[in-house]
Amino acid sequence: MVVDFNRTVAYMCPGCGDMTFGEFSLFELSGERGISVKCDCGKSQLKIFPKTKTLYSVSLRCLVCDEEHEFDVPLIDFMRQSCIDFSCPDILIGLAYIGKKEAVMDAVKENDTYIEEMVAACGLEHTGKNGITMLKALDKIQELSDDGNLTCACGSAMIDVDVLEDELVLECCMCGATVSFTADEIRNGNFSDISEIEIQKSPESAKDKN
Repeated sequence: MVVDFNRTVAYMCPGCGDMTFGEFSLFELSGERGISVKCDCGKSQLKIFPKTKTLYSVSLRCLVCDEEHEFDVPLIDFMRQSCIDFSCPDILIGLAYIGKKEAVMDAVKENDTYIEEMVAACGLEHTGKNGITMLKALDKIQELSDDGNLTCACGSAMIDVDVLEDELVLECCMCGATVSFTADEIRNGNFSDISEIEIQKSPESAKDKN
């Protein structure tokens, strides 16, 4: 029997939202430096590095919560399991998969279907690959609104939210002032850390405080 030492990596890039793929050989794990798989957008990478001779760590920045997650994986699991999945602790969405190519591809397809169904259930099927990003943004906007931290300079707190394919638009229901955030800004900016949004008449002058 021929033993296959090649493994496939797939992870959701927090920088561009695409699924990133890479390959490595189990023999590469024998070194002290470990390996990394980088997205073509240049904004993220998944790292696999040794903690001991038999225990490895898989780390990546999360598309869902923006935190850096680190998962411990025994070396034997890389060798024996057909596919290892890694999910955000906050929500059951697959972030990364490592294993034999066919099993990884099957897991990616299954996860894509789950995400599509979840996004569609929220009425955001038109957002495509930005679905998770927009769901995260809506959750943040709701949090700000509930805390009284989503307002307009005109004094109104009645703010309408419009979700486009790659942009989130906030509009004051009283004076019509707007501000928008692109999907890329939400993923790669400080959107998750915003503590207050005050919409101004000019979109460029909307105020956010960290």
